[in-house]
Amino acid sequence: MIEIKKNPNGDTRTAPKGITFEQFQEANDMHIDSVGEVMWELAKLVDKTGELHDCTKKSQERMFYRDFVNTQENGADFVNGEWYKLHVKVERHHLLSNCPDDVNLIDVLEMIVDCVCAGLARSGDIRDLEINSEILDRAVKNTAKLIKGMIEVVE
Repeated sequence: MIEIKKNPNGDTRTAPKGITFEQFQEANDMHIDSVGEVMWELAKLVDKTGELHDCTKKSQERMFYRDFVNTQENGADFVNGEWYKLHVKVERHHLLSNCPDDVNLIDVLEMIVDCVCAGLARSGDIRDLEINSEILDRAVKNTAKLIKGMIEVVE
């Protein structure tokens, strides 16, 4: 839990009249430190998400390979295969196939990184990224809720 001290002195809408320059500086320093702490926590979440990316490609590697080969050799529909259905159900970043209710901007970032890395490594091209505004709006709201849950405001 990140503790943030309540201090209205750095904003014209909340600061009382007559605060000193030192009080103003203190409020700004506190705000900068608070944002830095939250950004650090978010960075750790992004790092953990990267470590766990596509975990079903390893946890269900034989199923993945079976469906991969079945698609190449027998013309099976990969997207309707057992592994892919599991993959998009378990992995949070497949936002167009199975967007979680609590989607957040970390999921969006993982989707973007996944598409760019896969495209460049596999074909040398990056396909246009598609994500609808409803998903992005929900991701912003859920990220704000996630951040709020990290913070405790103290007097």
